[in-house]
Amino acid sequence: MRIKKVLASAAALAVAGAIVAAPESASALTFRHMVGFAGGSAVKALGSTVESDLTSQAAVDTIHPGDSQFNTLATATVLNLAKVGAITTSVVTAPTTDGGVQVTSTAQTANVSLLNGLITVQAITTVDVATVHGDNTTSSAINTQVLGLKVGNAHIPVPIPQNFHVTIPGIVNVVLNAAFSVGDNTTGSLMTEGAGFYISLLKGVGTSPVGTEVFINPVYAAIATVSPQTGPVVGGNAYGSQITVVAGKLLNIYSGPTAQVGIPPYGTNGVTITNTTATATIPSILTLGVLTDKANGLKGPTGGFSQATTQTSLAHLNLLGGLITADALTGTAHVETTANGTSTVASTSTSIVNLVIAGHAIPVNVAPNTVINLASLGQITIRKQVQSANTAAVTLLEIKVTVAQGNIPVGALIQIGYASAEVFIP
Repeated sequence: MRIKKVLASAAALAVAGAIVAAPESASALTFRHMVGFAGGSAVKALGSTVESDLTSQAAVDTIHPGDSQFNTLATATVLNLAKVGAITTSVVTAPTTDGGVQVTSTAQTANVSLLNGLITVQAITTVDVATVHGDNTTSSAINTQVLGLKVGNAHIPVPIPQNFHVTIPGIVNVVLNAAFSVGDNTTGSLMTEGAGFYISLLKGVGTSPVGTEVFINPVYAAIATVSPQTGPVVGGNAYGSQITVVAGKLLNIYSGPTAQVGIPPYGTNGVTITNTTATATIPSILTLGVLTDKANGLKGPTGGFSQATTQTSLAHLNLLGGLITADALTGTAHVETTANGTSTVASTSTSIVNLVIAGHAIPVNVAPNTVINLASLGQITIRKQVQSANTAAVTLLEIKVTVAQGNIPVGALIQIGYASAEVFIP
């Protein structure tokens, strides 16, 4: 059974456009474009507003073999449909020994419970490997391994065959070890996607209508051999939260970017890409309600109009046991060219609702780049905004830790609500 292509719209880096049309002449082939993503879960309800995209997302969109991204999240609740424990994801690109390239997307999720325990699994790992060889032939492999799986009262064979189908009558259709791929052995193009398992509701659950689709361990990998792009380069990135130290992300406390979304160098064709996550939690450190991040990029021709816009929005922030709380935070970064495409203009905007720091209410009109030094924590920058002619970036709250907080050491950087945009004219 083919996985429906709703996964592509969930990708943080606009992977719906990942397979670029191959050039007409083989002599024009100049590089390989690699795109991959992996997440702990994703929910799609076609024709409705219900969605929860790629929890603990890792994503790569590159032409440089060796680029990679990793992410972790301690726990996530997806609407009223799913609860999952620790999620670890990665996307790794690499050259092959025969002159080709490879994309490996991996998702690992623990303690999954769907539909109030009707479907449960202790641990599930899904790996998607896509390869375009030096002679433009393609190969792929998608595999899922599970521990402690229960799907109602159904008997599940071990190992699970690919695209193994189970129906719980009147409730849900389930596809286990889901996989789909399509490639072209003459142009060097390959698209693969899979999931540990996929369910489709046969009856509504709460606000989720019939037909709502839930993916656990959604993975995607695509490679296309394409000609170089011309004209302006657009880009940008947005996420709900991240915690880093000098040496990198604090993976042991599950602090990678949450609800991440981005703009690839060729834009999104003016279509807004949205990543919405119902909630994100880092135990004893951070709780966020609904996170919604958006990206929109339009790459015009040389001398034409181009623009990049990202936005981050999050609700019900609770950081460090109530030390910092807020009802809602929103930030937007935008860069566009002038009508004739000869120069760029950047802008930023932010808003806050009921921000409270150490018991003190912060005015909604607090000035951008306001700095508060909190003796029990560190330096807090509110509504941080940075812009130049080509770039714009906002961070709703940025905290430089000078007093250790549990697993967060001195020197850590906590970012809440980040969005950036850029347009470069060659």
